[in-house]
Amino acid sequence: MTFQFNGWRKCVSAVALAAALAVPGAAFAETLTIASPGDAQPKNILPIRAGNTSWVQAVFEPLVRIMPGDDTPQPVLAKSWTVSEDGKTVTFELEDGVTFHSGRPFTSADVKFTLETAADKASASQFSFIASAISEIATPSDTEVVLTLERPMPNLFEFLSQTVIVDKDTYDQRADGKVLVGTGPYKFADWVPGASIRMVSYDGYRDPSAHAFDEIDIAVITDPTAMISALRSNRAQLAMQMQPRDAIELSGNPMYQTVPTAGSIYPLGVNVTDAPFDDKRVRQAVGYAIDRDRINQQIFDGLGTPTDLFWPTSDEQAQHYAYNPDKARELLKEAGAEGATATVALHALPSQRAIFEIVQNNLTDAGFKVEANILDPSTYGQQQIAGELGPVFIQLHGMDGLSPATLLSAAPALRDGNPSHFWTDEYLKLRDAVQSAANKQASDDAVKALGDYLLDQAFNLNILSAPTLSVSTTNLEGVEYTTTGYIVFNHASGG
Repeated sequence: MTFQFNGWRKCVSAVALAAALAVPGAAFAETLTIASPGDAQPKNILPIRAGNTSWVQAVFEPLVRIMPGDDTPQPVLAKSWTVSEDGKTVTFELEDGVTFHSGRPFTSADVKFTLETAADKASASQFSFIASAISEIATPSDTEVVLTLERPMPNLFEFLSQTVIVDKDTYDQRADGKVLVGTGPYKFADWVPGASIRMVSYDGYRDPSAHAFDEIDIAVITDPTAMISALRSNRAQLAMQMQPRDAIELSGNPMYQTVPTAGSIYPLGVNVTDAPFDDKRVRQAVGYAIDRDRINQQIFDGLGTPTDLFWPTSDEQAQHYAYNPDKARELLKEAGAEGATATVALHALPSQRAIFEIVQNNLTDAGFKVEANILDPSTYGQQQIAGELGPVFIQLHGMDGLSPATLLSAAPALRDGNPSHFWTDEYLKLRDAVQSAANKQASDDAVKALGDYLLDQAFNLNILSAPTLSVSTTNLEGVEYTTTGYIVFNHASGG
């Protein structure tokens, strides 16, 4: 079983092709306006945050980029690299002539600072566990960085692709959004919390063709109807993270093009230290209680992939907890937990609320008393990092497509300090086997064993994986997206 949206992509391609034929040429626009449901979180530049996907990789840049459909790292701030025969030493040669928006030259010292910062859990980076496995960061010159690893790390370049390099001199001034200094083609100019973000072209960027717009404005629009109105009135030329039903409706209009920008994972977790969820049978009852197919059809218009695990796997594992309310009630009764209260924490986002409504009905039908704890995304993120989401929680990870080895370190649902408070010797052993696998067969075997263990322990089960959809006007061309849905504007034009 694989997480692919082939039928959807064929539909998108056909619509995009028809639109391209209908529009003879893309007109240059001085200002591009984007509608986004998520607000900026300037304090959280290094971790993945939905509200930052519209701007971070325009203002900042990573050493390399790995784009969807191609596992080959592409040079960005690093122009070349070599890996030693034993896989434990990686040497990077940096681009010459790169400057921060302050005018200060970018050097290897900024790379060293960024990677050391990412290794600190205080950074909230989902990749801190990968960064902390780098035993030494040497900077022989301003344009050379040498990484010494504890062991070969097949997911090193995934980490480097997702981690933007920050300015060591101003990073500690980022929180209020007034000082955000990167090397990207656009400068962060203004932020009105809860309302708007503004970026302006950086004239000192090394590639003049990489900033076609004088200005990029991002309007924070949380209401799906208002987002559609912004597109139809041309107040916005790109709308991010749209509701699937709305995106599909717009895809029938040749004025718009709709694309899957990344995949998101929607886990349902429980805190194993909170009774009755300290009983594995109760956790398994939750797994059987959820109607994943209904969630997929009703909320995602069938575009998602219902699955119990976080990565592509066999049908047997993916459908281990096929909807079975009778089994859920049986396990709950066996555990003596009928009528137990399940307080569910969730993002105050439309998709999360919609998922909760079905989950609430499912858990109530199984014999739980269900209450909601709805949190704004910023508060949710803070409590997730602190492991204080309560007994039950619906999560959202924009990480579909990352390898199991990376997800184990990056996904809050699975990593050390997860809000389920699950961390056993057996789990650690199985994780290590995945992350140290020397070849594909060893990796496949290790991932299978880990999957079986996750299903048995049921501390955090996936609901489904689904594409995140963006819609733009057809004369906006060249907008690219990373595997985690961050926009790259270097080849964008029109609008």
